[in-house]
Amino acid sequence: MATARSVAIIGGGIGGLTVANALKQMGMSVSFYERAPYFIPTVAATYGLQPYGQISAATDKPADYGKRFGYFIGGALRSELVDTLKEPLEKNVRVDMVIGADGIRSTVVKQIFTQTASAIHSKENIFYGIIDNIDQQTSINPTKTAKNTLTQCFNHREFLSYRVDNTGQLMWAATYPSVTPPSVSDDAEWTETNSQRDLNQLLTRFPQSHPVHQCAAGTDKQRLFHFGLYYRQYRSDGWHRNRICLLGDSCHATLSYVGQGANMAIEDATSLAMFKKI
Repeated sequence: MATARSVAIIGGGIGGLTVANALKQMGMSVSFYERAPYFIPTVAATYGLQPYGQISAATDKPADYGKRFGYFIGGALRSELVDTLKEPLEKNVRVDMVIGADGIRSTVVKQIFTQTASAIHSKENIFYGIIDNIDQQTSINPTKTAKNTLTQCFNHREFLSYRVDNTGQLMWAATYPSVTPPSVSDDAEWTETNSQRDLNQLLTRFPQSHPVHQCAAGTDKQRLFHFGLYYRQYRSDGWHRNRICLLGDSCHATLSYVGQGANMAIEDATSLAMFKKI
């Protein structure tokens, strides 16, 4: 089989953007296709950035990163990471290869694996928020917002909070059981429909001393999101067919957890580029 020199990437998420940049750096001609007419900033979304599995065992320890960057828990706002990754990309038309990086509701996967099952709702939903200028927030317990502090509580479903980066932004999230996900529209990943009612119900599950109350009260409503948690069953029939390859959530969608899916998509992207180099 001849070596592919050009590639079409379907999907403008973190995985698609990363593999586009990685293959472009390898000298390939990259065509990029995204359903949305422009990149909509998902304002509240953040990703923790960390390796997994065998890659984790082969990388530096968190303490080494802490000494280098000044903080030990690293991450990025999704909107800022998308802006960084999309900057070098251009439009082309002819390709030798297609990469389906179009997410958990992938269209590409259904073209090559017609028996693909739909994404599965985990019967868990989540509230997710970002608080800016956390050092100026006097209503939140400072022991929960200090640098290099990650807070986790499991007694009333899971609550999680940590600083996104070194600029004073705090991410927090709280899950709750639900047989149905929040309703969504066709042009948005997440929705605020009925969010206040559901948030009030969520808060009743936690004692007043729990940090979720302070975090919810300190979060601007434009920085608060509400969405269902989905996953896919593992594929045992492969991740590619001929010159069409899947990447990230389109083939191995895990439950959302501190950017785990995004991190795995980044690993997919760099692995594809390394394989292309070989």
